[in-house]
Amino acid sequence: MLENRFRPVTLCGLPAVLGCFRERPNALKKLLFTSENARALAEICQWLADEHRPFIESAPDELERAAGHPAHGGVVALTERPPPAFPKPSDFDAWRAAGIALLFAEDIADPIQIGGIARVAAAMGVKRLLLGGVSAMAVFSSRAWSAAAGALDLLTLHDAGDTGLLLRTIREKFCVVGFTRPGGRRIDGIKPVRVPGRPLAIVIGNTETGISAGVAGKCEHLFHIPGAEGSTLLNANDTAAFGLPWLLGRERKTGGFLAKKRERQSAQKNKEVEET
Repeated sequence: MLENRFRPVTLCGLPAVLGCFRERPNALKKLLFTSENARALAEICQWLADEHRPFIESAPDELERAAGHPAHGGVVALTERPPPAFPKPSDFDAWRAAGIALLFAEDIADPIQIGGIARVAAAMGVKRLLLGGVSAMAVFSSRAWSAAAGALDLLTLHDAGDTGLLLRTIREKFCVVGFTRPGGRRIDGIKPVRVPGRPLAIVIGNTETGISAGVAGKCEHLFHIPGAEGSTLLNANDTAAFGLPWLLGRERKTGGFLAKKRERQSAQKNKEVEET
């Protein structure tokens, strides 16, 4: 008999549970909720009933026991999640061809930071999150999924393994940029990097040190978020909140280099037709 490799993850709060149901309903194994949330969860309860899975209207203290803490938001779902898979070389070829940006969460131990980064990534249209170092363990904390408020279910998670080694193998296909502290170029007053034919691979490190020297050495560009002199208040989630819109926002609005090239070619053709 094959070992069950799925790992239990507890979700708390309506956003996390509804997000799981929208994107990955089969992950839901059991649902507990207070009477105030019964109407909002009616569709999920019907689906669970059809699947012969338990759902129980419960008192707040029962939810607290199930969640392990009082901040359950009146909804607790028990789910099972597969371990993130290590990408194949062909995956990177396909992502490059499709122009897909990648995000690396490197050695981030705080699950709440992982959840916050996931929210920003999903909001900016990032689809793939690669987890390096302790991030691959932190993502299995129920606090990460609850803090993500459904965003982790919008992302495909991958194990980055040795991040520095992986970045070295993909540098010719992706433009690798990292956010570090201290060091790197301030993002204020400069344009975000663009390399035609090479999507971005963005690395965010932990709150205390940013990314390690070994990982930083594999980055083509290093940036940091400016703040008050000597300020250490920005954490990894803040870095994502400032850095990802700066790197990805303009590209999303304009369509990027290739879209501009196609627009110029189309305009030239139209001009030639008008002249004839």
